[in-house]
Amino acid sequence: MATSGRPFDVDDQVEARVARQRILTLDSRPMLVVVLDEGVLHRPVGGAQVMRDQLAHLLDAAQRPEVVIQIVPIEAGAYSGLAGPFVIADFGGREVVYVDNALSGDVIEHAPDVATMKRLWESLRAEALPMKQSIELMTKVAETWT
Repeated sequence: MATSGRPFDVDDQVEARVARQRILTLDSRPMLVVVLDEGVLHRPVGGAQVMRDQLAHLLDAAQRPEVVIQIVPIEAGAYSGLAGPFVIADFGGREVVYVDNALSGDVIEHAPDVATMKRLWESLRAEALPMKQSIELMTKVAETWT
């Protein structure tokens, strides 16, 4: 087995993700806009109860005024978002992009590269269902996880 020299620690990964979610509970919460591929709603990870709980969590989050969740429907076929996850963050007018991958994450600060990722983001939003339809789809899929 080949490794990168660093042991992969699931607990560390979970802790980091939970810490990022805490940002949404601060008094001055940032706007969070998420675009998800419909496939993740159907792919069984952790069993039916875990999937129901995860979808319930997303549906609860979508009720917050600072959270927008949109789903790219399966019917969209191949689209640019299949390349992998990324985050665009605005720090008071300074935008950076965080690109996640299996081994690490990369921070992109170079303005032309950030602009390219923003165009990619807009193309993803154009493929996605409006929020109301996305919530209806998530609710329908959640009901299938029995």
